[in-house]
Amino acid sequence: MKIKKLNLAVAASLFVLLLAGCGSSGNGNGNGGGASPGADNSASPPASAAEPASASPSASAETSSEASKELRKVTVQLGWFAEPEYGGDYAALVKGYFAEEGLDVEIKSGGPKVNGRQIVAAGKADFGFAKADTVLQNREEGLPIVAVAGVLQSSPQALIYHKGQDIKTFEDLNGRTAFFVPGVPAYEYVKKKYNLKLKEQVTDGTLVRFLEDETSLLHGFATSEPITLKEQGVEAEALLFSESGYDPYEITIITSESFLKDHPEVVKAYLRAVKKGWAYYFDHAEEINERIHQDNKDLPVAAMNEQAKAYKPYVYGGDAEKEGWGVMKEERWTENEKQLLEAGLLKKDVDVNEAFTTEYLPK
Repeated sequence: MKIKKLNLAVAASLFVLLLAGCGSSGNGNGNGGGASPGADNSASPPASAAEPASASPSASAETSSEASKELRKVTVQLGWFAEPEYGGDYAALVKGYFAEEGLDVEIKSGGPKVNGRQIVAAGKADFGFAKADTVLQNREEGLPIVAVAGVLQSSPQALIYHKGQDIKTFEDLNGRTAFFVPGVPAYEYVKKKYNLKLKEQVTDGTLVRFLEDETSLLHGFATSEPITLKEQGVEAEALLFSESGYDPYEITIITSESFLKDHPEVVKAYLRAVKKGWAYYFDHAEEINERIHQDNKDLPVAAMNEQAKAYKPYVYGGDAEKEGWGVMKEERWTENEKQLLEAGLLKKDVDVNEAFTTEYLPK
């Protein structure tokens, strides 16, 4: 199969074309919020929203009595380091949208050694992020997590390589060293489908080893690492996993079954705020990225600004273009489950209608 290369100069237009072809067909990833290995995050956790709901006149009108009386403090666990893929949450924090909904939100950074799904399932965070395929795998294992919104409608997950390498198809990757994120279904699916034989090394969350070996591959996001590399004067291209026909919802917002049952109005309030956050973010990315940078000093703001442009068609493309932010379709979840079963990445059927819900999305 011929694979489209992602040329950085035309990244945004290619992303739009990619999403236009996604429609409602299904196909994904696994550490939580993003496969993109980033630099280590040395920043302290972000501050909570500045004002409680009771101080905001609009909050009492928009927020349920449960949200305002019972649950002011909300913890959000990122699936990766703070990056533009979480722009909606950071915009909601900066602009006070969480506070307007009666929520005092703390955002905690993730990374390659942080399993956000387990943290959410254990009740140590109220919301987190996960790939749709990982949600299915985790539910098979008995982890009681539920996806309540689709943040990225398609997957920018890819194997990234140095520009100039003779790579035109997935088969051309054979024999190369791959710095990968373990436990990611999309990566395993592509390996199985094309019978790839790679010299695998688990990523350490930095670009150092990839930069040292020009023939190597880096498992990440086409919307992230190539842009960061370009900021360092290194040209890179990417083979999108979606070109293999595997393209589930790349990032979903998750919560636990118990939190969903006990605090439905808080879930609705959180999603209303995040939806407003995303609407604000793409028109004011430079402003919000300054705040994101406080939690990830190793990612330059200039790179974040370029990443934001690349992410927009992933957030608002596909079904979201017509039906609005966060939409998810049963047929895409079902198709993804089928692919996981065929690849041996699921051992038994999983009820997709228990794995996700759109009931709490803002109307």
